[in-house]
Amino acid sequence: MPTQPDHEPSPAPFTHHVEVHFYEVDQVGVVFNAWYLAWCDDARLAYLASRGYGLEDAKEADALPLVRHADIEWLASLAAGDRADIVVRPVRVGTTSFTLRHEIHRHSDQLLCAVLTITYVAAGLAERTKRELPLSLRTALDEDRVQT
Repeated sequence: MPTQPDHEPSPAPFTHHVEVHFYEVDQVGVVFNAWYLAWCDDARLAYLASRGYGLEDAKEADALPLVRHADIEWLASLAAGDRADIVVRPVRVGTTSFTLRHEIHRHSDQLLCAVLTITYVAAGLAERTKRELPLSLRTALDEDRVQT
């Protein structure tokens, strides 16, 4: 009799896809550093929307995630015409903030090109002060963090 696994297999991590445009490449032929942050911002928005916390939800809850701290570890080049896959995983979830790890892989060979670890803090739109993350968002982030 075949045995059943004692737990459900983890779902595939969230992946956001980007194309490297000519204007994103600097004079030495590689992506300019600032674009990694822009790509990760798009990836974060798409990831949170997929977890039921899109931009409109953030505005309605008056708890918009803003960048508090970002680390970029550059490992390999991307060039104009490349496609990249950004894997987004929560690595820490607090009461008012959370940290996401963004792994940027070149699509053609899945080479890891950069890792960005970004901490976001929830802020109210009017006064720009720290707020608690909505419980539904904390729960979704915690569930994804545990599965990775």
